[in-house]
Amino acid sequence: MKRKIFMPFLVGVLLITLTIAPSMAGFASGSSSGSSGGSSGGSTVIKNVIYMIPDGGGMALFDFSNAVKSQGGFNPDLYPNSTQVTAGPMNMKDYFVGTVITNSHNGAVTDSAAAGTALSSGYKTINNYVGIAPNQKPRATILEAAQLSGKKAGIVSTAEWSHATPASFTAHNISRTNYPILSEQIVNQGLDVVLGTGFGLAQWGSLDEARNRGYTVVSNKTQLNAICQGEKVWGNLSGTDSMPFDINLTLVQPTLAEMTSAAIRALDNEEEGFFLMVEGSKVDYGGHNNNIKEAVSEYLAFDAAFKVAVDYAKTRSDTIVVAVPDHDTGGLALPGADTTGGNPDWSAYADAVTEVAAGINSTNGISWETQGHTGRKCGIWIYVPDGIQYPQGLASTPKDTPQNRALVIDNTEIAPYLASLMGFDLSEATEALFNDVTDMGTYDANSGVFTFFDYDMTIKVNTSTAKIQSEPYFLDGQIAVYTGGRFYVPRILFDIYERVTKTVRTDVTAARYIDNLTGRVLVKGQVDKSLEGKSATLLLCKKGTQTITPGDVGGVGQVTIGKNGLYVFTFTFKGNVNEYELRMYLGNERVDDSLTVVPASYAWLDALVSLTTEKDILALSEIEINNYYDLEGLTYVVALFFYDDNDQLVGVRIGDGVKSIGDGITKDKLNAELEEGTTKVKAAVWSNLTSIIPLGEAATIVND
Repeated sequence: MKRKIFMPFLVGVLLITLTIAPSMAGFASGSSSGSSGGSSGGSTVIKNVIYMIPDGGGMALFDFSNAVKSQGGFNPDLYPNSTQVTAGPMNMKDYFVGTVITNSHNGAVTDSAAAGTALSSGYKTINNYVGIAPNQKPRATILEAAQLSGKKAGIVSTAEWSHATPASFTAHNISRTNYPILSEQIVNQGLDVVLGTGFGLAQWGSLDEARNRGYTVVSNKTQLNAICQGEKVWGNLSGTDSMPFDINLTLVQPTLAEMTSAAIRALDNEEEGFFLMVEGSKVDYGGHNNNIKEAVSEYLAFDAAFKVAVDYAKTRSDTIVVAVPDHDTGGLALPGADTTGGNPDWSAYADAVTEVAAGINSTNGISWETQGHTGRKCGIWIYVPDGIQYPQGLASTPKDTPQNRALVIDNTEIAPYLASLMGFDLSEATEALFNDVTDMGTYDANSGVFTFFDYDMTIKVNTSTAKIQSEPYFLDGQIAVYTGGRFYVPRILFDIYERVTKTVRTDVTAARYIDNLTGRVLVKGQVDKSLEGKSATLLLCKKGTQTITPGDVGGVGQVTIGKNGLYVFTFTFKGNVNEYELRMYLGNERVDDSLTVVPASYAWLDALVSLTTEKDILALSEIEINNYYDLEGLTYVVALFFYDDNDQLVGVRIGDGVKSIGDGITKDKLNAELEEGTTKVKAAVWSNLTSIIPLGEAATIVND
């Protein structure tokens, strides 16, 4: 007698339901992290921008510095660590295209904060204001808009990095002297390069803070020269004070040209490009001091940095260099001055030039009008690659001529010009970065925390991290700002909130393999198809954990969401599963607040058992397991059960231990002699999951 019976079986698994809370409505959606924040819609023709500011460097100081350089610069024996120059005109001279008006919103004479804001945002503002309009609303800067478009960004300054000019590109406040606020915003901005000084007593943060944020801190010229492409760098090149005048540099302190070269090297990339602001801060200091030697040394150092930038730009076809002072300082009075206050014919003040080159703070035939700023026009020097037009109103052919000196534009025209070349719009960037939410919640001035009325989220002023449903979310360097009694947040906060709290019901099927052989954990499921290509992480951690430490993690899996939102996680875990919970993250966003385990579903594997008896002395059990989800690492056990006429168990034969189910189809068999008195045989297959469970009803053969 020979009988053969086929019986299908299913391997048991767990079913998990993933629910994300209801979506937020009624607030403008917009660009998420990495979006342009205001693309013009046209093609981007410029990838890299190097924006250079010789602070206080009016045309009179430029012409006098040009005269000193034309004679070979300072006596080389006087200042051995200073920028070394060769005899000849300033490098900038061949790139002169016109002049700019520098007045502020509230006066003919600007300060560095208002002038820097005009240069960075394209808006006139009130003296002392940093990065905000006269109505105290923040305005996006060209640097911030570049970051929104995905570019790297950096600042170089020989003054403190939270001083008025660098701050006007990176921060927003009603006072240029609010260094703790400005510096906290700058640190949280997430710049790729900050070169100059370290942290002063009035500044937020520390060098350790910079290191913790991934910066390489450099303290001397040797370390600076070792900076590599792509490295994040913070300069501690003069302790807590501003850099010395170029003529007073020590042997280990870099020149502005060396700082500029290192910054370009660190930022240089072939992807989205970069934006770099370079300030020669202390031309201004020399003007305030009415010290022509100091001012000239700084202008020569700046000119050498300009050459570094242009030399780099000339190796490419997608890089522009702009140099423009924010204002004139000191009002240097030269004989025979033109309408800019300068005089390129230095024969009339040659004696003073000779004395300055010899290290003398000369007043021979020259004088100063003030120790403050003036309302004089300042020059503008631009290098553009072939095919790029200069700003409207400036010369089409760069050259330092009387005709070009007569050309004038406003200093607010430069930032929009650069933004257009890079393919974005500053007004749209402002809308992306600064949404007034004052009436949507309450601001606690003591803690600096803004709490929303109707949404489960908070954000601290001057930071780029918000809490949504008590979980922290990074806003990609986009900061919250409080100014003029109003609170502003970036639009990305609402984009993240909507994604975190959006309802997407997803059936996630998970197998937890808690057997000692494999320790496998598997989760398979589907999310919204719009998330295809996004990174997802599944974390198995101890229940109730708020701040996760390595000891709290039972396992972690990472995948990229596939087509139609499908994904599969696999990782190993050995421990008490009842002490752990699953958490799922999309990027930095946790999306599994309601992740729960529900009863088992039998849907992962098909098992087919063929049971045969031969000559009443042998039972043969052949199995075939179809692993159609390719879930490697599953385990199983095969067994035969022998019964008598009274359905009493008379014997059991277990296969050769627990075995692993492979990819595709797994085949196995178990042969056993019939126990004496056997009239019925049952075959079964178990899957070793949360417990040993049968795959289905046993196959049965009855002996006739």
